[in-house]
Amino acid sequence: MRKKTIGEVLRLARTNQGLTLEELHKKTEIQLDMLEAMEADDFDQLPSQFYTRSFLRKYAWAVELDERIVLDAYDSGSMITYEEVDVDEEELTGRRRSSKKNKTSFLPLFYFILFALSIVIFVTYYVWNYIQTQPERSSASSYSVVQATSSTSSATPSSTSSGSSSSSSNIEPVISVSGEGNYVEIAYKTSKETAKLQLSVSDARSWVSVSESELEGGVTLSPDNKSAETTVSTKNPVTITLGVVKGVALTVDNQTVDLSKLTAQTGQITVTFTRN
Repeated sequence: MRKKTIGEVLRLARTNQGLTLEELHKKTEIQLDMLEAMEADDFDQLPSQFYTRSFLRKYAWAVELDERIVLDAYDSGSMITYEEVDVDEEELTGRRRSSKKNKTSFLPLFYFILFALSIVIFVTYYVWNYIQTQPERSSASSYSVVQATSSTSSATPSSTSSGSSSSSSNIEPVISVSGEGNYVEIAYKTSKETAKLQLSVSDARSWVSVSESELEGGVTLSPDNKSAETTVSTKNPVTITLGVVKGVALTVDNQTVDLSKLTAQTGQITVTFTRN
C-alpha cells in the first residue's frame, strides 16, 4: 500500500473529480492561495489550526473524501494510506462515465417536458384569443350596481393604508444572539432589503471575513486599520469569521451586537435575516 501526504491526496482527489482550483474555490469559498497551500502541505500559511481543520473539512467534502481520515492524518502529523481514501483512479473514472450516462438519460425527459409546455402554451393562447373575440355583454343595471359598490368601498383603502403606514412606522428591527464558545448565531428582524455590517477593533489585531460580500476574501483589522464595513443582502444568511475574537466589535445597521458569548480564541458568526 502506498502512502501519500495530505496535500497529495487532496490534489489527486480534485484532479479525479475534474475540478480546477478556480472551480474548487467557488464551491468551497476558500481563497485560492490557501487551497494551493493545502495541496503543498504548507499549513503554516493558513490563519490558525481552527481554520486549517475547517478548510480541510470543506475540501474533503468538495472532492468526496472521508473527512475523518484527512483530519486524523493532520492531527497526528502522519501520511495517508492511498487505499484508505476513495480516490482510486479506475473507480473515479468509472464514476465519471456513470455521471455522463445519467446526464444523457435526462435528455428524453427534458424534451418531453418541453413538448408538454408547448402544448400548454398553445391551448392557453387559443382560449385567451377565443375569449377576446366574444361580444361584450353589458347592461345599464349591472353597471350601476357595480358603480355604486365601488363608490361605497372606495373609502376603505385610504383608512386601511393609513393604518398600515402607521403600523409599519412602529416596526423596529430586533437582534437576538444565541450560541456560545466559538460559534454564535444572530437573528436579525428587519424590513430592509440590505443590511450594513461593520467590524472594528481598538487595540486588537484580527483577520475577519464576511461571506456573500466584498469582504469574502478577508481583511486584517489592526490599530492602523481599525474598521471594515460592507453591505449584504437580507435574502440569504451570511457567515462572519473572526481570526481573533477578543477586541472585535460588530454592528448591524449601526446597532451594536453583544459578542460576549464568543469565549474561544477564534470564532464564527452566522447572521440570519427575517422579515418583521
